[in-house]
Amino acid sequence: MALTAPGPDLAPLVLLGCGDTLTRLALAEAPRGRRVLAVTRRAERREALSQAGVALVSLEEAVAASAGAHAVVSIPPDAGLDAGLAEGLARVRPARLVYLSSTGVYGGARGPVDEDTPVEPEAPNARGRLDAEALYRPLGGMPLRIAGIYGPGRGLHERLRAGTLRLPESGGGRISRIHVEDLAQALRVVLAHGTPGQVYCVADDRPATQAETADWLCARLGLPRPPTVPLASLHPSLQGDRAISNARLKALGWRPRYPDFVAGFSALLEEAP
Repeated sequence: MALTAPGPDLAPLVLLGCGDTLTRLALAEAPRGRRVLAVTRRAERREALSQAGVALVSLEEAVAASAGAHAVVSIPPDAGLDAGLAEGLARVRPARLVYLSSTGVYGGARGPVDEDTPVEPEAPNARGRLDAEALYRPLGGMPLRIAGIYGPGRGLHERLRAGTLRLPESGGGRISRIHVEDLAQALRVVLAHGTPGQVYCVADDRPATQAETADWLCARLGLPRPPTVPLASLHPSLQGDRAISNARLKALGWRPRYPDFVAGFSALLEEAP
């Protein structure tokens, strides 16, 4: 979906918790004439955002500014702020609200997974995400359940270069991923066209095993294949075999610029070999 200039009448964009993904969104939107307000404590991000014309505000100021705005919540559940944020947002009522969640809520689900697949609240880190989703959805919040994010400075290629990657002895199951630029575009699309209260899964078109992805990257980078370890020794998020569907998101008009790891990592390696 092509981007168009937002114009001065577009609702302000309020970013509550401005990590890597939302920083990229802010740095793209503010120079195009949109009013963007952001909350972040990271000094390097604050400097870049300020130079781009983003208004840096406190969390309280961001909530107050969300009235009639497009708001995105990206604060981890372990910060313990979701209940208070939801209460404040309920008072001011954003025009559109998105919450950044995770496909980790599906726990050990195997095979095809979509928004209607049963979640596993007892899976690691799932309970906090699901509790937050339940707080924001009554406000019209649209949770994005996001697959593994990769992009500049983050992803399998960086772990290979650092020598920290370990592969499961069996090769492992399929893992869904999303390039950070495609995630930022998914945010734009859901804010513009999503159905309030609806959940959207965000992933590219082709899940792949750790081994398949690592072997391709090793060939491109001229690195040896990483050591293997028992599957059970890896993080639970790497032990499953999930193929996340992006059909609901595509129905809104979104299409990934990087439909699989080959396209995404090829672009990254060309930018910074």
